Amino acid sequence: MAYQKVAGRAEIIGIYEAHLLKTTTKEEVNSYSKMSESLANVAPRCCYIITNGKLVELRKCSVCSQNSSTDAINELMATHSEGYYLVLKDEGHDMANPRIMDLKLGTRTHSDFISKDKKENHIRKCKATTSEKLGLRLSGAAFVENGNSVATKWDKAFGKSLKSDQFHEAMSHFFKIDETQKTEVFRQLLKIRAVLENAERHRFFGSSLLVIIDNAGHENVKVKLIDFASMARSETGQPQYEGVDRGAILGVNTLIKFLTK
Repeated sequence: MAYQKVAGRAEIIGIYEAHLLKTTTKEEVNSYSKMSESLANVAPRCCYIITNGKLVELRKCSVCSQNSSTDAINELMATHSEGYYLVLKDEGHDMANPRIMDLKLGTRTHSDFISKDKKENHIRKCKATTSEKLGLRLSGAAFVENGNSVATKWDKAFGKSLKSDQFHEAMSHFFKIDETQKTEVFRQLLKIRAVLENAERHRFFGSSLLVIIDNAGHENVKVKLIDFASMARSETGQPQYEGVDRGAILGVNTLIKFLTK
């Protein structure tokens, strides 16, 4: 199925087979280039990063090794000589009828490097929404419930309007899936939680959980940790953090508890 975006400001377009080009920032390019193997395994596969016309191979897949893909990359480089880009695998490409949801993760969503006004806006937003209590906020979703031909779509404004009980009600609608799929969502969330619990001195500010479930395929489920432009790694000369990101872990636990209640 063609790429379907449900949240986020970044421009993302389909390029060659099963791949996306995401316009991004220097910070997110750095996050991908320095990403540990364990974190990379729960993030969308990033085959290349592009920095002002320079192509760097990261986790190139078999499709990227094909001649047709090489030609597409060369053409891409000719038209994207400035700026920062990620070449990502489209996690939902092989799904015939996907239900997609983006959940903003954590109790803090702002970067260390934004203006005071923007920071205060982020803080107010978290306090006024489910982010503060649940560590999750609905950013967007699109899906068709079984037996219904009309698509349900939720946007960012809808997500901000939800109280905790309404958030759980929304999750009940989205996760009207079979037990095999629920078990697989649960398994992948446990894997993400394990990565977060071992990411000492890292903060996943602004990251999200991307959930994609194929209504037409019982075993086709993807849960990924996405969006790393505001991530903090306690590097030299940068703000320092101790321990792990409890806000992000809270968000993952919220979804795990919902699925197992």
